[in-house]
Amino acid sequence: MRKEVIYLSIKELKDIFREKVYILAFILQLFIVIGIVLIGTSYSYIQTYVEDPTSQGNFLVYSEVEGFSSFLTDESIKSVALRNKDFTGALPRNIDGVIWAQNDNSIQILLKNPANFEDLSDPIKRAYIKAKSKGEMPDEILNPLSINIYPRNYTYNLADLFFVEIMQTLLIPLILLLPIFLSMNILADSIVGEKERKTFEILLASPLKRIEIILGKIIPTFVISIIQIIIWSLVLSARGISIFNLPVLLVFLSIIMLLLFSISIVFSNISSNITESNLFLTLFMMVVTLIMFVPIPLENPMLKEILSYSPIIPLIKISSNPSVDLLEIGKYMAVYSGLALISLFIALKGISKDENIRL
Repeated sequence: MRKEVIYLSIKELKDIFREKVYILAFILQLFIVIGIVLIGTSYSYIQTYVEDPTSQGNFLVYSEVEGFSSFLTDESIKSVALRNKDFTGALPRNIDGVIWAQNDNSIQILLKNPANFEDLSDPIKRAYIKAKSKGEMPDEILNPLSINIYPRNYTYNLADLFFVEIMQTLLIPLILLLPIFLSMNILADSIVGEKERKTFEILLASPLKRIEIILGKIIPTFVISIIQIIIWSLVLSARGISIFNLPVLLVFLSIIMLLLFSISIVFSNISSNITESNLFLTLFMMVVTLIMFVPIPLENPMLKEILSYSPIIPLIKISSNPSVDLLEIGKYMAVYSGLALISLFIALKGISKDENIRL
């Protein structure tokens, strides 16, 4: 890489940190991550109970009987304590059911698969009786000990865990993509700003080639994005919200960055001022966010196949799965690398044809 490109990148980096609005955007991201960390505490707590093959089940437990949860653990039933029972939510994917142990010798149970109750009935009873009898199994079983089973569509109160199901599928990918979305705006503002100030012609008159000028502007935003992604990943991991396969994740996000940054340059080419550029990018990111984060029911097999290549899918597979299928992820990387190169080619052609920056 030529030293002139490095000098241009350093100059762009300094310009970025002179802009207060960008500093404010970085701080805003920090607050978003802190919020996710607070939410993720409940997620990480539950996650520790999910992957134990020796467990007979993973249950959310609201108990009015002291010691019931610990006796469930003795019976190889994993439990996560609920603080209250007064709100409606959906049963998390990795939880087998909910147990509500009442003081009046009754147990309310919600099971995803009621057919499994025969295997769980005796251990739950033993745990309840031991808790009621302070650890000793009495000679006579407490009577009556009623256990009520509810079907899987039963709604129950579970506000503390509302975000558990969507943590890995929405919030974490959103955190990882936020720096890229911000950098798209920074890159577009840089190019359109040069056009407005009539300084792009000076760059074109320099020994730098067009591709080198673009590289000099992409590199700072790329570095800023990568650093933020690494920091956010480490912060989340430190709080027990697992981010797996960080090297593979960074490679994949780098390809996504090249694609999105190239698209940002294309919008800069067709914009005469920063306002127009921001409008194009805002509309584009709204569409991208809708496609990536909002489930869209489709009957058309072709459209389903196209949307199956949404970057959010490999992003979730990489970040949430300890063992990633590199061949499968490689397929996504190849597709997005091709799209990125095509977009970069269009962006460079657009710069050469832009009437506002011709010499």
